[in-house]
Amino acid sequence: MDQTADRHEQPWLWMDVSTSARARSGQMNGTLRVEQSYIRALSAEMAPGLRFCRYDQLRRDYVAVATPPDLSGKPVAGKAKSKQASGIAAVLKPIGKSVERTVKTAVRGATASLLRKASQAEPLPKLGGDGLSEVLFLAGENWSRVDFATVARMRRERGTKVAALCQDFIPAVAPQFFAGGDFVTKFDAYAQFLIKETDLVVSISEATKRDILGYAQRHGGMHGAVEIVHLGADIPAPQAARRPEALTDAQAKRFVISVSTIQSRKNFDLLYHLWHRLTEQNTLALPTLVIVGQPGFGSSDLLWQIANDPVTANSILHLPRAGDDELAWLYQHCLFTLYPSFYEGWGLPVSESLAFGKYCLASDASSLPEAGAGLARHLDPLDFPAWRAAVLDLIAAPEQLARHEAAIRAGYRPVTWAQSATRLADVLRGLAATGASAHPR
Repeated sequence: MDQTADRHEQPWLWMDVSTSARARSGQMNGTLRVEQSYIRALSAEMAPGLRFCRYDQLRRDYVAVATPPDLSGKPVAGKAKSKQASGIAAVLKPIGKSVERTVKTAVRGATASLLRKASQAEPLPKLGGDGLSEVLFLAGENWSRVDFATVARMRRERGTKVAALCQDFIPAVAPQFFAGGDFVTKFDAYAQFLIKETDLVVSISEATKRDILGYAQRHGGMHGAVEIVHLGADIPAPQAARRPEALTDAQAKRFVISVSTIQSRKNFDLLYHLWHRLTEQNTLALPTLVIVGQPGFGSSDLLWQIANDPVTANSILHLPRAGDDELAWLYQHCLFTLYPSFYEGWGLPVSESLAFGKYCLASDASSLPEAGAGLARHLDPLDFPAWRAAVLDLIAAPEQLARHEAAIRAGYRPVTWAQSATRLADVLRGLAATGASAHPR
């Protein structure tokens, strides 16, 4: 990219930061981490050409954001709920939430019209010039934070080119891993938006690109192009790595980690049952399994078992919250990492593990072999004996683990967020430079 020319260009790129703008205190999931990383990296890469915006639900339109939200101080996972509903409460709780959502929606609808009439906000200024069209880049929770009709109107009335980052297409290809039909239905609407109303879909892996194109083939074809941009794997370096307070001195001496939101798709059940078995068998030198992630769909039963299992009381630790400084410390000091997920769009924890020079035992499903870069070991996520044997091998032969780490140091070249932003900026600039919307493929 010609950065010299970029310093003098007219602004042409809107980046939607709605997901960051609406983030609640204490939460930093994978999608937020990606949006935040691109806010910082694109700002450094192409500041003169970049502006930020967010979707305003009351106005039903985008508004400019002078300074994008900075969530760098937030932990990577939300606070665990103190109690789990049971019995009749568990049955009534979702019904109550549904009624609450219905009432809130009605109230918002009643007040939104009045607020829109009273609003004197300026419309989003048109960007572009010097041969570059205006581009709107959607990088967050696009399936729930984007008003597809508003974006379609921008394409039609302003000639805005639309690019959307797609981190995974899992709800469309493996809906069994998601709660209820509402989310899957909402995601299907998003999938239709991607293939019909965007000029460019930015996929983070070959596996996700195959999923997108396969879906498009089954639903009438793809309007725009699909380009691959790998995410960065470098965690922002904290001023000083810090050991999590919940980790005891004994646990800190010998532990392994698995980092992810805890949900059925991530296959933490396998790790729990594996550590239960190894603990029960009095496995020598068994490291503590540290699970780092907030509770998600399908995790309540598993977390209840972990919290109440006397066998694994001292061999499994769940950390629902960990800041960047704590996460860096965990990666730096762990023996190795584990990631047995059934399906991923990429597998950022695998890349992060390698970036810290740590060997990873990962699933062989979907995009995970891409993330492993030939330097991780990939196993069938349903093959319990294979995972047991692999863990025992690493525990029993520290010299084997040392060889793996040496190979990672010699051969792994992680994509940084700066490099990812350079590639993304080139792809978006290519879209902006086209004279018309990308033709169907």
